Amino acid sequence: MTASSAALEAALEPFRARSNREVQTILDAYEGTRGSREYPSGRTLATSRKVLTAGKRYRYTLACLAYQGLTAWPDFEVAARPAAWLELYHVYTLFLDDIMDEDERRRTLPSSWSTTAKAYRGKDAAQPGRLFRSVRQRYGASMAILDALRIRSRLERAIQTANVGVAARAQLLEILTETDLKLSDGQGLDIDFETVRELSEQDYVRMSELKTGVLYVAAAKTGAILAGAPEARARPVEEFARRFAEAFQDRDDLLGAGVVVSQIGGSTQGDIEKGKRTRLYAVAMARMPAARRAAFLRAYGRGSKTTAKDVRLVRSVFREFALEEVTKRIRENVDRAIAALRAAGLAEPYQSVLESLAASQRTRRK
Repeated sequence: MTASSAALEAALEPFRARSNREVQTILDAYEGTRGSREYPSGRTLATSRKVLTAGKRYRYTLACLAYQGLTAWPDFEVAARPAAWLELYHVYTLFLDDIMDEDERRRTLPSSWSTTAKAYRGKDAAQPGRLFRSVRQRYGASMAILDALRIRSRLERAIQTANVGVAARAQLLEILTETDLKLSDGQGLDIDFETVRELSEQDYVRMSELKTGVLYVAAAKTGAILAGAPEARARPVEEFARRFAEAFQDRDDLLGAGVVVSQIGGSTQGDIEKGKRTRLYAVAMARMPAARRAAFLRAYGRGSKTTAKDVRLVRSVFREFALEEVTKRIRENVDRAIAALRAAGLAEPYQSVLESLAASQRTRRK
């Protein structure tokens, strides 16, 4: 780890720690009202706690730093509780996303549905269901959906009970509704794209902005609302968030396919096995010769049948035809994110931390 990356990690750590504390407090308060844990359904949310507190917490951090930068206030106590809705919302979407993608793991941890499935003790557990491969998996998915809804309700309650003005709470709830609608559209497109052979970069960007970018923009809006910032100052912070989200997602996709050196702690070929439609895929398909496509498509998205040879072939195609262009996009979006942030004129040191966070996407390894 370089000195600059170590300094950035040190600057981000208080936000991660506070985010986890707020999430735990919100969920503990709910669990304390539930009464008996006689049946497994009363314990499923507790079994997913590791997933709930994992992650980089960039959304929460962005909201709190935006608040501090716009107010020049040295602490983020006002933003600490209401900004927690962002990370709770992210986990809510991950619970559902893992069901839709049939992912048994969330990076290094078991996904919620695969964890809760183990709690089913019926004699018919291994029997096939109508929609799921087994009754046990139907149980796991059902419980994960219910837990996702519980988390969704708690994040809304966190906004409703935040110690801020009535107008600010109303604005945050409006952002929540807007996020719901846009992100569901993005997820729908992501599923649709699984079956398309040709994917334009423009269509990918549209999907990514809806699925990933919308929650980062919501984080910027949350910080601005809590700071009482005028629209003229809030708008460039939102642009920063949008550009940062693009760079972050592109870097994540490079890491997820193992195209660059990765320390993510999970599989670096998962995206290849799933055949994820990323910018890497869109750019590679547009640039590779027609003679190379058939072999590439045979190797991409084979699931459990993916071989080491398939992985090597796909990575070589990505590196030859897409890596340089995607890296260029990351640099462009980082530069535009930083330019937008400087237009906002945030107070120091908060602006510098956000600039460093954006710049780290050029080389991030995890």
